[in-house]
Amino acid sequence: MYKAKTGRDLDDTSARNMQSFFALADALNRAGSTDPEKIRDALTKTDLKPEQLMMGYDGVKFDDTGQNILASTYLIQLKDKAYQLVWPDKTAAAKLDWPMKGWKQ
Repeated sequence: MYKAKTGRDLDDTSARNMQSFFALADALNRAGSTDPEKIRDALTKTDLKPEQLMMGYDGVKFDDTGQNILASTYLIQLKDKAYQLVWPDKTAAAKLDWPMKGWKQ
């Protein structure tokens, strides 16, 4: 969907932005209204599971401050001109090279 619109592959920033838009769209659908209070109420009740997400988060669920308490982080490393997921270990596609060898080898 993103590539069809922009001609580019998703990167970390665009994927997180797109995922947040989908979470908002879910809340809007559940609110059934554009009334700000109904949308806010729907957002506070958001409880998206990992299989409902395009990102590798544990889910989307907001605490009282509005932070997603199920957000996760992933570390990538440039290897052979391609980005490889290196952490967390359970989802890593490659081993972390540390210390990094630098740009020239």
